[in-house]
Amino acid sequence: MPPTPPRRPAWRRALHALVLGYGVCATLALAVVLASTDAHAVGYVLGLFAVWWLAPALVLVPLTTAARWWWSAAAVAAPAVAAGALLVPYAVHRVDPVDRTPDLRVATFNTTSYRGADGLARLVRDAAPDVLALQEVAPAQRAGYEARYGSLYPYRSWSAPSSQGDGDAVWSRFPITSVVPVTGLPTGARPADVVTLDVAGRPLAVVSVHLASPCLFCTDRAVARSPAGTTGNAARVRVGEARRFADVATQLRSRGDAVVVAGDLNSAELNEPLRELRSHGLVDAHRAVGTQPGLTRGASPGFARVDVVLVAGLDPVDTFEGAPGGSTHSPVVADLAWPR
Repeated sequence: MPPTPPRRPAWRRALHALVLGYGVCATLALAVVLASTDAHAVGYVLGLFAVWWLAPALVLVPLTTAARWWWSAAAVAAPAVAAGALLVPYAVHRVDPVDRTPDLRVATFNTTSYRGADGLARLVRDAAPDVLALQEVAPAQRAGYEARYGSLYPYRSWSAPSSQGDGDAVWSRFPITSVVPVTGLPTGARPADVVTLDVAGRPLAVVSVHLASPCLFCTDRAVARSPAGTTGNAARVRVGEARRFADVATQLRSRGDAVVVAGDLNSAELNEPLRELRSHGLVDAHRAVGTQPGLTRGASPGFARVDVVLVAGLDPVDTFEGAPGGSTHSPVVADLAWPR
């Protein structure tokens, strides 16, 4: 009679079961994110937090392979591929940074109205961007901002306030040649303008965007106050906004303008709006050259990268995040160069 193989230690069996359970759950969550199109709160939130629950898969792949836990290795394969797609480019960019001199510095910042005033002052002082795309600026703040920053940014455009009482803005060191409201946005969207600048003879169109805010697990009263309505409807509004802004960017590029679409997307990389914008030729500057996840929503580090600088007709050189200074978002700064 052959000898009975030694029984694995209990801790090893428990660890194997834990890894297998994680792999199965993460794979199912990934399927939900890719199939739900943000229409349900669960899929939307999973997309926002994807960096956090996918990252362990990168560590578990070599662990399960070395331990010959083949079922667990198979279970973590899909999450590991998704985590690699999200995180590995940052390591690559760190090893091989872009070696170019930038021509232009652009920043975007959701100031969260009065809470982000200190963060804005620090951003202007430390980063000194040439162009600023701002979101959630209260109308009552404009006079103070004009007095404080007017000499630094002599060219300013303010969008019409949204139904929530705040608006977007574009501040520039370069002359503004035109301001055209974006039409065709879905009901519940915030107003936005195409602000065209003259950058040493080159046209640069800048759109400061703030996609529809989610109303997660809202009461009926909160839904009634939300311009975009329920979670599912807000998701559809964000996708509609993304498609419209993508169309606008395509039209601007066809007439020869370089384009910057910057702002708060209320969406992360695995949510549909950012995927939609990137699929139409807009380049995510942080994705192109960033060296860290850059999670901008919430206290540093935040829980998701929802604030982005997207470009067409410009080459990203570097990106970094500033201090929020009381805002619920961190500002994003992108150094850009004209194509060679």
